[in-house]
Amino acid sequence: MFRIAAAVLVTFLTLGSVPLAAMDTREISGQITVLERMALDEDTMILVDLSNEMDTNLASLRALTEGRQSPFAFSVSGPVDAGLVLRVGLRGQGDTFWLSEPVAIPPGSDDVDLGSIRALRTPQMGFASLLTCGNQLFEVGFLPEEVRLRLNEQVITMQAQPAASGSLYVAADNPATSIHLRGDSALVRIDGAELSECALIHPQTNITQGVWNISAIGETPTLFPSRTELVFYPDGRMAASVGCNRMVGVYRRHGGILSFGRVASTMMACPEGLSAQEHSFALTLPRVDGFTLDSDSGRLTLLSGGKPVLRARK
Repeated sequence: MFRIAAAVLVTFLTLGSVPLAAMDTREISGQITVLERMALDEDTMILVDLSNEMDTNLASLRALTEGRQSPFAFSVSGPVDAGLVLRVGLRGQGDTFWLSEPVAIPPGSDDVDLGSIRALRTPQMGFASLLTCGNQLFEVGFLPEEVRLRLNEQVITMQAQPAASGSLYVAADNPATSIHLRGDSALVRIDGAELSECALIHPQTNITQGVWNISAIGETPTLFPSRTELVFYPDGRMAASVGCNRMVGVYRRHGGILSFGRVASTMMACPEGLSAQEHSFALTLPRVDGFTLDSDSGRLTLLSGGKPVLRARK
């Protein structure tokens, strides 16, 4: 069961082929804290996301703040005897976004109370991937012209530099801070200090692999689904068409959290049915706050408040 104060919305996902609700579970609880002195809008969405050590989403919770203010208590169920990764945060209007750094939870069977977890305003990071360095856990996002590394309550922006092998990124204002990638391994230096045993984690559920045909928007099947497409690029860009105009924009993904930023579109006149379909698609994207992906069947479901709002398949 998941709990956030008086608002309750449950989404059980799967671990392999076994429903999480049917497994032996433990309770992961805590409080989401935002230190900024500001009043949150009533439609600010609370985000709780639990993944496994490979950053594949296991369980999610979404609930509106409904005028309540920080801190927000939460409780989420996770499998016993498995290493877990927790992210919590808030999403406001215009994709204003607060998110905790990923919290590693070691294997065990006892309930875990994490206490207060600080959610920080987080910039666009595209498809954010986990970076493990020994027993430390960070996030790294690859954007079209730069890389962003999130650690120790800061976001470090780095630009690509020539390298004899692999990919090298260096902070423009601090050459002693860099990340050098060779396959899945990474050499990370922060102010000249080298972090040990760093590696990128590639989630099993990767939305950037392939083109998705949109089969339904809300409860309405799409017209000519084979002519629709939704593409997520690894650098945080997205492209889409629901049968007529072309659309481009940006997205962010952190574990099972997914949201879209501003989307631009061509302005061709479309047949009435396709025009209505485009209008529905444009209204749906800003509401998205999560996703599930069944790799076996190749089915992608975008969620808003825990409810399906768009379905697609390869």
